Amino acid sequence: MKNIWLLVYYCFAQYLPKSTNPIVGKFPQFIRRFLCKRIFTACGTGLNVENRVYFGKGADFYIGDESGLGSNFKSLNRIVTIGNYLMMGEDVLFLGGGHHCNQLDIPMKYQGGKEKTPLKIEDDVWIGARVIILSGCTHIGKGVIIGAGSVVTKDIPDYAIVGGNPAKIIRYRNHTQ
Repeated sequence: MKNIWLLVYYCFAQYLPKSTNPIVGKFPQFIRRFLCKRIFTACGTGLNVENRVYFGKGADFYIGDESGLGSNFKSLNRIVTIGNYLMMGEDVLFLGGGHHCNQLDIPMKYQGGKEKTPLKIEDDVWIGARVIILSGCTHIGKGVIIGAGSVVTKDIPDYAIVGGNPAKIIRYRNHTQ
């Protein structure tokens, strides 16, 4: 049955308008949420999946309550665990795995790929538009903010605000500010 839900999602639902479309309203959001709850391994309440989101077969996707995946999001070769209250901008890429390239006598194309890379994102994280998270990053801490256009190459500690290419800690969130 899961393959049927995947077919409906990838052939139809992903192309529906964004949930903010003034004409059709929240109906596309409802359809994509309905399908993703049947596709993902684990899915919390209040999920928002915008248009043109790619998550493979969904078997390696775990997502908590009130989290959202922005338009054109792609997760490739990752085992993704997302906590609660994730906010995500458009065009975000989670890129894992990679290619073996150590043997000089064999073309890289024939050296094979690396295993899927796990990525755990804690609660209350905000990922800006066009962020790329590479396989060197396996953990994003609680309360993190990742600035738009950042390239994340390593883990991010709790409450850090990061930005740039490669992403570096700009400062930490402080509840007294």
